[in-house]
Amino acid sequence: MKKLILIQNDYPGTGKSTLALCFHRYLQQYGVPHQVLSLTEEDIPSHTGSKTLDASSLTPREFLANIDASPLTVLDIATGLGEFFNKFYQGSDMEQILHEAGVAVSVVLPVTADRESFDSVIEAAEVFSDNAEYLIAHLVTSCYDEDDKVWDTSYAARVMDMFEAVELHIPEITFHLELSTEHMSLDSALQQGDAEERLGKEYAKWHRRVMGQVDSARQYLFGDAFRPTMAPKPAKPARKPRAGKLAA
Repeated sequence: MKKLILIQNDYPGTGKSTLALCFHRYLQQYGVPHQVLSLTEEDIPSHTGSKTLDASSLTPREFLANIDASPLTVLDIATGLGEFFNKFYQGSDMEQILHEAGVAVSVVLPVTADRESFDSVIEAAEVFSDNAEYLIAHLVTSCYDEDDKVWDTSYAARVMDMFEAVELHIPEITFHLELSTEHMSLDSALQQGDAEERLGKEYAKWHRRVMGQVDSARQYLFGDAFRPTMAPKPAKPARKPRAGKLAA
């Protein structure tokens, strides 16, 4: 059975494109055939290096054709288009269409410590109900315990408990200075083969922890569509920053 992984949350700054790239990196390591799509507004390019779907001209036929092109599809829905996609999904009876096409759906909802980021969780549950699997991806800050408490006491958490959602915790970024020095964004770093060498041990540690989180949910996320063709290569040792390069 094919797999469609939807990444959505209309609250800004939840890390949707970063999460899509992390999935992409993980699948690349195993040589798993897949594609990354980005649903955006007209004339707004994707920041993930993925194929762009134009929301202004999207049709059910086009959408299904794109999903059918790969055994595993990661769809990053741009901020502000979550409500549009939910209406498109329901209005075109996409649930039935995907079911008949043999496509299983997982909905990935990245959230922050801000309760407003939980609104999209409730909306997704109303749209997809029990016809999808759910995964909550927490964007962890330095106040991890506080973040955890905010989510655990929310109505959104209780709803996700009903659907037996799996939770991932994306660790805090501690290498902002290294990114700035190398003139890179996190998303661009995830698309660079030598990022660990250029950014050093903090990035390497962050990347390793993220890949570990994805690995822990591999079966739930990718299901039978996860068909590796190779084993991951051993991580290269991170280089030490040049003396004075990271000086304040």
